[in-house]
Order: sequence, then C-alpha cells, then structure tokens
Amino acid sequence: MYDDAWYNYVPEHSNKKEYAPSRSSKHRRRESLLKQPNGNGQIQDLSEPILEALEDIPQNRGPPEATLVKRAKSYSDFYEVCTSYFTRTEGKPTIIDPSNILENSRQSPLLESRYEKYESEVLDASQDEYQLYRDQLDLSESHLDSLLDDTVEALDLLAKLSHSFKAVELQTTEFQAQCEDLLNEQKSLRNLANDVGNDLQFYAYLEPLTRRLNTATGSRLVRNDDFIDILLNLNTCIGFMDEHPIYRDSTVYKTRYSSLLERALTAAQTAVSTALRDVSIEVSKDLKSKEHNDTEEYIALYGKYESAHADLGRQLQALLTSNEFAFGQKGNELSQKPYTPQYHELFNQVVDAFIKSREPVNYVVSKNLVKFAAMELKEDADFKHFARHCVQYVFDICQNELKLIRKFFLDGPILKEYPDLSSWNTYGKYTEKLEENRMSYIKLLHSFLLPHLSNGDLHRICDLVNWLETTYLASAENDDDTSSTQEHITTAQRFLTDHLWQLSDDLFIRAAREIQYFKPSTEDLRLSARAEKDSVEITASRPPDKTIQLSLKTQEAQPMGGLSATTAFPTVKTAVTLLIMYNESIYDRPKKGDVLYEIVHQATDSLQRAATIIKRTSRIMDAHLFLIKNLMLIENLFMTHEIPDSIRQSAELDFTPIWETIRELQAQKQLFNPLAYIKPIMKGNLLPAVVDRVLDARKELEKVLVQQITAFTKHWRSRLADGNSKTSKAIAESAKELETLLDDVFQDETTKAALWKMIRSDESSYF
Repeated sequence: MYDDAWYNYVPEHSNKKEYAPSRSSKHRRRESLLKQPNGNGQIQDLSEPILEALEDIPQNRGPPEATLVKRAKSYSDFYEVCTSYFTRTEGKPTIIDPSNILENSRQSPLLESRYEKYESEVLDASQDEYQLYRDQLDLSESHLDSLLDDTVEALDLLAKLSHSFKAVELQTTEFQAQCEDLLNEQKSLRNLANDVGNDLQFYAYLEPLTRRLNTATGSRLVRNDDFIDILLNLNTCIGFMDEHPIYRDSTVYKTRYSSLLERALTAAQTAVSTALRDVSIEVSKDLKSKEHNDTEEYIALYGKYESAHADLGRQLQALLTSNEFAFGQKGNELSQKPYTPQYHELFNQVVDAFIKSREPVNYVVSKNLVKFAAMELKEDADFKHFARHCVQYVFDICQNELKLIRKFFLDGPILKEYPDLSSWNTYGKYTEKLEENRMSYIKLLHSFLLPHLSNGDLHRICDLVNWLETTYLASAENDDDTSSTQEHITTAQRFLTDHLWQLSDDLFIRAAREIQYFKPSTEDLRLSARAEKDSVEITASRPPDKTIQLSLKTQEAQPMGGLSATTAFPTVKTAVTLLIMYNESIYDRPKKGDVLYEIVHQATDSLQRAATIIKRTSRIMDAHLFLIKNLMLIENLFMTHEIPDSIRQSAELDFTPIWETIRELQAQKQLFNPLAYIKPIMKGNLLPAVVDRVLDARKELEKVLVQQITAFTKHWRSRLADGNSKTSKAIAESAKELETLLDDVFQDETTKAALWKMIRSDESSYF
C-alpha cells in the first residue's frame, strides 16, 4: 500500500530534548523494558538488571549487531498494530483474536479514513517510543561504561591480589620447607629415641637376670621353660656389646653378660653330667652284682640311658639337639661370635661326660667275649664260628651305640663339622671323639682275637677277612641301603682297614721272613721229581714259638705253567702258597708291594743259598737246573694268577759324593790339607746322600733266572757242538745225557722243548 521507505521511516534528530514529548500528553507512554515489574514507573537500580541480563550473554566489546526493522506485510498486520496501540492507551490489555479482526474489518469503516483521523497521533506515539528506546540505549551505554570502569578496577584489584598471592605463595613455600625440615628433624629424633630405647633394653636385661641366677635355686633354672630364651638373649646382649664398643660401659656389660652365660652353661653342663654319672654308677653296680641275660644287659646299657635322656627336660634336650647353638661351623664364618668358645667348652665337657658314662659297655663286651671263647673255642676247627660270633656281637654293640648317640645329639651342634678351633683353646671334632669311642669296641675285639689270629695259621685270618669282605663289603654293591646294613658295612670297613688288613700284611711278611731260616736237607736238594708230603714245615733257628706252618690245599698243588708245586723246593712251596693266599681275596683291596716283595725276595735268596750248597756237593749243572726249575714256577705264578708287581720303596745312603770329593782333592794334591776340606764340608759334599730306590723282587728273580738259563744253555751248547775233537758218538751221548736230565727234572714237555730250542738256537753248532 505504501512504499518501503514509509514503513522504515525514522525521524532524524540531533538532540533528544528537542523532540521530547510533554509529560502532560493525554497518551500514556509505553512502559520501559528496563522497568521493574512491580516498580513505580521509575528506574530504581539499573545496574543489577543489566548485569543479570548480561551474565548469560557472551561479552562483546563491539557495537550491537544491526537488525532490519520488521515491516507490515499486509493490511491485517498493520490493523493489528493499530488496534493493539489503541487498546494499550486505554490501560487495558486485550487479547487479539484473528477471527474478531476479520469480522471487525468487515463492520468498521475503511482504514484509510480512520488512519487519517489518527495519523498525527500515531506518528507522535511512534516518535515517543523511538525516543524512549534511544534514551534507554543511552542509559545502557552509560551503565556499560560504568561496568567497564568497574571491570578495569576489578582487574587492577585482581592483579594486585595476584601479586599478593605470589608473595604469600613464596612465603608459604619457605614456611613449608621449614616445616619439612622440622618434620624430618622430628622423625630423626623419634628414630633416635626408638634406637636409644632398643639399645637400652640390652642394658636393662642385666639386673633381673643377675638376680635370677644368683639365687639359691639358680641351678634349677635349666628346667624352666624359658632357659633357651635366656641363653639366646644372653647371646644377643653379648653380641650387641661386642658390635658397639664405643657405647658407654659396653666392655663392663659384655664381661658381666659373659659371666652370666658362663654360669648358665655351667648349670646345664652340671645337670647333664650328673644325670649321666648317676645312671652310669647305677648300671655298673647292677651289672657287677649278678649275671644278666642279653635282654637285661640291653635294658641296662641303653634303656636306662634313654630314660635319663628323657629326664633331662625339654630345655636341655633342645640345647643338645638344636642347630641354633652350632656356632663356628665349617664354611660359616659369620657364626663365630665372642661367646662361641664358651659353648664349645660346654660341648667338650658334655661329650667327655657321655663317653665316660659308657664305660660299663667295655666291661660287658670283655666279659661276653671271654664267655664266648670258653663256650665255643674248644678246638681249632671251632675258631671260624667263634670269630664270626664275636664279630657280629661287637658290630651290634657299635650299632646300638650309634643309635644312643643319635638319641642324645641328633641334628645338634655336637654332630656338626667345625674347623680347627685351637686358636680358641678348645676342641671342635666332637663327632670324631664319639666315633672313636664307638670304634673302641672294634679295637677291643681286635685285641681279643689277636692271640688267636697270630698263632701262625694264616688260614684263620684269611678266612675271617674273606668272610667280612663277602658278607659286608661285597653286599654294599647291592640295593640294600637300610640304615642297619649301612652301619654294619661302615663298621666292617673300619675293622678291616684299621686292624685286619694290617694284621694280615704283618703276618704274611712275618711268614715270608721265616723262609730265610729254613735249613734244607739232602732230600730237599734232589732234582728228581718226587711226591712231597702234604704239609711243609719251615723251622727257623729260633725259639719254638716262631714256627710257621702252612698246609697246602689240593688246588694249590695243581701244575702252574707246566710245573708242579709238589716237586718244588720247600721254600718255593711256601712262597707259592703265600702269594696265592694273599692275592686271592673277595674284595678288591689294594695289595701292598712290601708283602709281595718280601715273599719273592726271600724265596729267591733261599734258592740261591740252596744252589750254592748244590754246587759244593754236586755238579754245577744240577745247581742251574735247580734254580731254573723253581724260579720258573714262581715266574709262571705271576702270570697265571695276575699277581701285581712286587715293588718296595727303599731309602738308602749314597756315598758317591764323598768319594768324588776325595778324588778331586787327590787330583789337586790337597788330600792331606785340612783347609781344603772346609769348602766341601760347607757344601755338604762330605755327607752321604739319602736316595729313594725302587726295589722290584720280580725283576731280581727274572735276572737270576736269565743268568741260570744262559749258563745252562751255554754249557750244553758247547758240549753238543760239532768240534774236530769230538766224535759223533760223544755228541750223541751228550744229547742223550741232556735228554735224561731234562726228563728227570721237568715233567712237562713244554719246558723241555723250550730249553731244547734255546740250546739249538745256533743251528750251525748242532748236529
């Protein structure tokens, strides 16, 4: 209807007061949007509503956003605006209904005629409304300026507060550091106080314990339930004082604690020794008062001791079987404490008391061995059963002793291994002492059997040794690993190693040395093969108790290497028997070269002496054949029975340096000059040197055998040689004589063929 410029018309004015309408106009001005809903028409406090309105709107420091004024799109819209204006002027708001507007538009006169009537008033009202908005905008601008000023002041205040806070933060940091230092100092003081409190307990423990040990009933403290704790606390206190020598009176307290520990350990040692001594005295009286059977003896020797061990109490039992008191063990140097010698002194005394309390066992073993000999050893044939019975009885005793030792000291400090404690003036090998006491019954058995084994019959000791080796040592290779079997094996090994094997070697050497005293008869020097008696008696030019008798068994008289031992010289028979008996053992023990050397050496010397007699009484050829025959028998024995080498280590004096020095002086013509002997004496050239020599009896035997064979073959080679002076008849007679001689001396064809081969080695010399 109208141009767009009319609808968007806004009157220009430079001064708001120039166009301000009068307050007395009949039309009431439209309420301001900034007015409080319940106000009196005046703006009371515009700052708060404006701030509240701006709180949710993002801050924008630029001008407000430009907007287009909405224009009327139709007549109905313009009519609606006018109607609402007139309704508002009456002070009564009216809700416009579109249906009413359409009906009124039909009933009312034309809008143009009505608008013309009120055109001036509408313009005035619009001007007033626009002016009001401008005033409000100016007021808002002034409020915003004031807000900006307040904001700047607030920012300045905040900057000051920030600087103040930074200063406070710096002061707070310094204060915090000071507080942390104080807290650390407080913590260190608390720790120091705790340490002082902990250290003070090592000082405070002295007086109450001193009062307990100094009472009349202090010796009964070993039966209290806290006795082990007392010992451990004393150990701790002594160790603490030893580790802190700079503490006040630490040396004095260490000495006093050591004195208290000594008193406590003395009480323990007294209790154990008294219990063992009392039961030992009781058992000794009981055993000597009357005869007992095996069961009663076992109860007396072991049952009563086990009861005494139970009566010691749990505290003393723990002391003897606890690993806590094993101070100074081998490989654990940290366990060596200043109180270690006191404990080892206690262990020494306890072990000595235990060993002394076992003296009744020696009496019972000796009495029973004598009883066995009286009951079983009536004839020589009963010795085998008697010896085995004695050995089994003593082995059982050793096993029972081991069980009792374990009952008292198992897993305790006494059965541990310790290094050399001589620096502490004490002895740490308690296990060896107990084992030595246990093996003393083996020594007692050996002393009892020694007269029966040393009567000259080597078969006794050989049979006993073979039985022990077969029964115990050979069974050790089986799967039977029970404790009792292992204990018997250990005991048998100790019995053989310490006694029987050494005794056997001594008896064999003694029997071999008796060969040198043999005086051969005329029959013994004969070369012809003859049957010998079954026993050879070698009687020495000594008292009758030095006679060695060796009975040759049937298997020992079998031919060895083509030679028969029955036709040998008596000393060779003895040597062969000794070699076979010594070499044939069930258990492969190391053979001593001294024994083999002595047997072979004495046999060789006896043969050489006998050959010398034959040379004087008969032909030299008989002496050669005598030596060849007997030496070959011994040589073949080494190969057939695999006898080891007969070697002996011997130390001899060598006078060679003396003779060389004398020769040098003689060459220098200073032999009678005393001053010339000073330098050799200072160098030791005028003293004999000690030289270790290896003596081999088998090589000596082979050397003599080679010499005799060489002489024999050389003699017969010369007789059988085809010389000009010899006729064929003479050579044939010599060959026949040699054949007859070899047939008479050697029964086997192998030896004779070997000798013939050596004689005929040079074919040009033979027929």
